Amino acid sequence: MTASTEASGPEELDRLCECGREIKADFSFCPACGFAVQSSGEPERQPGSICRTLCRCAERTFERLAESHLAGKALGEESFTDFNLQDIRKVHGDRVVTHQFTRDEEARNGADWEWWFHDGGHGFGMRVQAKKAHKDGRYVLRHHIGASGSSVLQSDRLVKDAAASGCLPFYVFYNHQNWTAARDEQAPADCDHTVADQRQVGCTIVSALVVQRVLVERVYRSSDHVKQQSIPWNRVLCDSVASDTGASSLEAVFDRVGALHWDGVLDLRQAVERPRTQAHVESAIESRDSAGRRTPAPPRRVVARGTDPEPSPVDLMASPVYRRFNVLADRPVRALPKRVRQMINGDVVKPADDRVAGTVLVDLADR
Repeated sequence: MTASTEASGPEELDRLCECGREIKADFSFCPACGFAVQSSGEPERQPGSICRTLCRCAERTFERLAESHLAGKALGEESFTDFNLQDIRKVHGDRVVTHQFTRDEEARNGADWEWWFHDGGHGFGMRVQAKKAHKDGRYVLRHHIGASGSSVLQSDRLVKDAAASGCLPFYVFYNHQNWTAARDEQAPADCDHTVADQRQVGCTIVSALVVQRVLVERVYRSSDHVKQQSIPWNRVLCDSVASDTGASSLEAVFDRVGALHWDGVLDLRQAVERPRTQAHVESAIESRDSAGRRTPAPPRRVVARGTDPEPSPVDLMASPVYRRFNVLADRPVRALPKRVRQMINGDVVKPADDRVAGTVLVDLADR
């Protein structure tokens, strides 16, 4: 300790900011990172609930997107994803770790994120594509990626990459207009962490299979259909509802995500089981085997003239891609892949494929 520090008295002793830099005891903000710091004598700050943080992220997204549309130039999905991840990391650095992969700007635009929820050894993954609402509130869902002549639907690529990386596929939507939910469980709701606020639909989540349904069937006002199937994203991680089953926090979140997935399966089946859309569906769910060879879609049933044109029963899980999701969505929660365990341990890991922009690791181990 230097003489000048001794002379200044104990109230002037340096302390550490969250960023690791030394700051004076009477500082309100860190001059290195700009974060507000805890004043002397205040009780230690608690990280709080991830549900509350996700609500705040949704509310800020709702307002930011509305303001940017009013300004005449809306920010891109990547900007909103970065804002939200920064907020989540700042509050929950003890439980949330982000690995962002180095990419050039062109490759980063429109890429997917992986979210892994775990207790250290077991867990499950979600492959997430973000979409923002345009000024009129609709989404551009029929989006192609890749070079002209070899482009594919972004939704198809998301689904196939999710299956290959051991994740369930989802969309997160960034919104600036509220709407009336079709069911109570899809609406903003009071919980122990926050009161219901329509701005909570600023960030909503839905199974990618719902998006596939509207692309296959060309549903009129497809954005409205997707909104009615989506829920505010904080509901997935809200831990205020007591479980009578004795499930762990990880299992409870897994059950909610699984329920969203099975809702997507049922929604897509409505399109699959309509004969008039059968040809489109076969194309949409076509997959490849482990050697990269095409696997044929189930044969179409030809309905003879004059017979009852009832929908032919089509097992959606006949496709290898969807059989994979069937396994991933079933209990029990499975052991984590090696690459995810390595990221939890802080090792440098290559991305699962060239479309993933980063990975978010959320520790849900009960403490």
